[in-house]
Amino acid sequence: MNEYIRTELKQPVVIENIITVHYFEYTKNFAFSGEAHDFWEIVFADKGDLYITAGNSEFLLRQGQMFIHRPMEFHNIRCDGKTASNSVIVTFSCAAAELFAVAGSILRCGDETRDILAAIISEAKKTFSGPLGDPYTSRLIRQQNTPFGSEQLIKIYLERLLINLIRGKETSGKITNLPKARGDDKRINEICSYLEKNCEEDISFSDICTKFSLSASVVKKLFSEKLGCGAMEFFSNCKIERAKQLIREDSCNITEIAETLSYSSVYYFSRAFKKSTGMTPTEYAASVKAMYEEHSVPIPAEEEL
Repeated sequence: MNEYIRTELKQPVVIENIITVHYFEYTKNFAFSGEAHDFWEIVFADKGDLYITAGNSEFLLRQGQMFIHRPMEFHNIRCDGKTASNSVIVTFSCAAAELFAVAGSILRCGDETRDILAAIISEAKKTFSGPLGDPYTSRLIRQQNTPFGSEQLIKIYLERLLINLIRGKETSGKITNLPKARGDDKRINEICSYLEKNCEEDISFSDICTKFSLSASVVKKLFSEKLGCGAMEFFSNCKIERAKQLIREDSCNITEIAETLSYSSVYYFSRAFKKSTGMTPTEYAASVKAMYEEHSVPIPAEEEL
C-alpha cells in the first residue's frame, strides 16, 4: 500500500484582513486632505485621471494605472477640477515583504487586473452592507445573507492580483500590460472599447454588426457568453456612466446631457438613468453633492504662467 505524503503549500502572499473596499465616483472638485495608516492601500484609476500624494511626492495617476501605498505612508488624492474621475480603492493587511518592491511607483495594468478588481467589487457588493461609494466609510459591515464563500473569494482575488503584480516586477523589472486577448476575447474587447469611446453617439445594433463585419448572431453570442448581457444593454450602460460623469462635473444641465448623449428626449434619458441607477438624474446629482460637499477641501489654484 502506497504511503501518501502531504505537501504543505507555500503561501508567500496572504491577506490577513480587509479594511475597506471602495468604488468611488468623484466630483470634479473632490479632494481628500490625506492620512496615514498601518495597512496597505491600492488605488486604481478606473475612469479619468487623479492626482495622488505619497509621502513628499505627487503623482499623476492616469486612467488604467495603479498605485500601492505602503503602511504608515502619508497619502492623499484629488481630482483636477475639470474631470469627474472614478477609482477603485482597497485597503488590507498583508505581511508579504515582496509588496514593498511594487509599492511607491505607478503600475500600468492590463485587462486581467481590471477584471480582478471588478470581481472584488462585485463580491463586496454582495457581502457588505452600505454604499461602496462613500469615501468616508472606515469599516465593512457584513450583510446577513451573503453568497457562500464570498469573503474567501475576495481574499483569493486580491491575493491573485498581488501575486501577478509581484511576478511582473520580478520577471521584467517593471509592471507591463498583460498578454493581449485572443480570438473571441479580442473581438469583444474591441467592440466594448468602441462603444465606450463613442457612447455619445447614436449607435444601433446593426451599426455594431456592420462596423465589425460580424453577423447579429455572433455579436449576440459574444456579449451573452462574455458579459452576460446584450450589446445594446452594454452600450446603454456606457451612456449612463458617461451621464453620471457629466453630472458630477457640473458643467451642463440635464437637458444638455441628454442631447450630448444622443437621447431623443429628456424623458427617455431620465427613464433610462433611473432604470440603471434607481435614481433620476436630479436625485443622483443631489446625492453626489450631499456626499462630497461637507468633506471636500478646495483644490489649490494653478499658478498662471
